[in-house]
Amino acid sequence: MDLSRGSSATIKRVYNNNVLLAELHDGSDMVLVGKGIGFNHKPGELIALDTADQRFVPDGSYAASHVAGVLGDAPMEQIEVVQEIMAMAQTELKLEPRQSLLVPILDHLGFAVQRASEALRVDFPLRWEVAQLYPAEGNLGRRVVALIKERLGVVLQEEEWVAFALHFVNQQWSKADFSKTVSMTETIAGVFSLLSSRWGTNIDENKLSSARFVTHLRYLFARSLEATSSAAFEVDVLASVRQAYPEAADAALEIAVHIGAALRRKLSDAEVSYLALHTSRLYVEMLNT
Repeated sequence: MDLSRGSSATIKRVYNNNVLLAELHDGSDMVLVGKGIGFNHKPGELIALDTADQRFVPDGSYAASHVAGVLGDAPMEQIEVVQEIMAMAQTELKLEPRQSLLVPILDHLGFAVQRASEALRVDFPLRWEVAQLYPAEGNLGRRVVALIKERLGVVLQEEEWVAFALHFVNQQWSKADFSKTVSMTETIAGVFSLLSSRWGTNIDENKLSSARFVTHLRYLFARSLEATSSAAFEVDVLASVRQAYPEAADAALEIAVHIGAALRRKLSDAEVSYLALHTSRLYVEMLNT
């Protein structure tokens, strides 16, 4: 596809002065965004692609018309802020600047700004869990709230960082949706509560050992959401763990039931072995601290 300087497209729909939907020569759609790009233009006209500040080609997340509709409903200054947020997420979290991130964040920003203007407050019940389980995403979420105040002059409810953080978490699993990300967060928090109860001690989730354990649990969820089985273990890991650390093995079996309930299926033997391996590592590290 030739998108070099001087290429043109046919306008299909003008959403407002800043957003329009165009058709390229190969029949594919592209969303063009730029201040005043839609002014005095009509469907059927040719428009030079290099007149757009930003161009969006469908990447499989949403149809071009859906992206154009979301962008068309948003003020230009909000679009620019979201572009800045995506650049931050790419730099700090290594997230690809996909439309599956742009659209929900822009949509959320619009509602958050509206709530702020109406002095409406909402409950964010996962504040503690997100802060503990996803510190990098949480820190970026807080910076997003500060950025919005700086760029838009809008003071959001402080806890809005939680929702932005969950959008970043969600983006890391290509086939996940937001409800599944929330479920994963609640389930992992439940795992730590379960282990703290079994082992009679509060687990410091800020420690490196805990962070590694969370990473392994997230990986298990990600493979499940992508319908990919964990690799089989050549040895009976659960039996080995039971022989060395019976309490860790029992804990892993209970965790498997807890996660299986969230996934609405029984974990495979390989997945249970995977849990046993990493539960035993956390257990050993706790014993040595």
